[in-house]
Amino acid sequence: MKIGIATNIDKDKDLKVTSQIMKILRKEKLEFELESENNEMYRSVDLLIVVGGDGTILRVAQEAIVYGVPILGVNLGRLGFLADIEASEIESLLTRKNLMNAKVEERMMLTTNVSNNEMTYEFLSLNETSLIRSFSSRITEFEISINHKVFDIYPADGILISTPTGSTAYNLSAGGPIVIPSSDNLILTPICPHTIYSRSIVLTNQDIVSIRLQGQEELSLCIDGVVKMSINKNDLIEISKSSTTIKLIKLSNRDFFEVFSKKIFKKDDN
Repeated sequence: MKIGIATNIDKDKDLKVTSQIMKILRKEKLEFELESENNEMYRSVDLLIVVGGDGTILRVAQEAIVYGVPILGVNLGRLGFLADIEASEIESLLTRKNLMNAKVEERMMLTTNVSNNEMTYEFLSLNETSLIRSFSSRITEFEISINHKVFDIYPADGILISTPTGSTAYNLSAGGPIVIPSSDNLILTPICPHTIYSRSIVLTNQDIVSIRLQGQEELSLCIDGVVKMSINKNDLIEISKSSTTIKLIKLSNRDFFEVFSKKIFKKDDN
């Protein structure tokens, strides 16, 4: 087994945690490789250890999913819903036996297609796809269609479509529902809607959400929090369940409800 290590140096500034992981892997006689610019690590590793937080996992996920590499997250961030283990657990959990027999969870992703008269663009997201205001302070009207039938027009600051994994991210902040990660749904949530009746909707994994802008405003299309392109009224955005999944390694015994209670409600273990 060959293991890749991707570190967020803003979280592990002195590489203390990364060095500890390398020491353990040497002790366990496991081959490893460090991420560097323009290398081909993702092609050659069987497993990827990501040192940082959920944001770091979202960054490396775009490369990992291309080669089907499962990810083990070591949390150095604040919340850590995607990262399975804490830095304090490395010594006890990061063993050859555990890694060779680790449980792998597959999480659904979204495919977002943006088309206009000239081109079509495609993106993959693990947490969410969102449309947010770029510069204008005006409310935008979003024409929402579900399965190619117009559902409603939402006057709002933005719109996001979330996966169950992303339901505890931007979706939660926008007032959307919490959905357990093993579910297989799309979640449509308006951002600061200007109508009382505009609420989140939980859709099936077969549904296709189409979005068009009604006004002249220019918005930003964000994939997992990263701005990818500008959107205007000539663009059609279609979002659906992707055939691609991400593989997350689980070494701890914590379930989603325990993690949620601890991270969101700040409850101590004791």
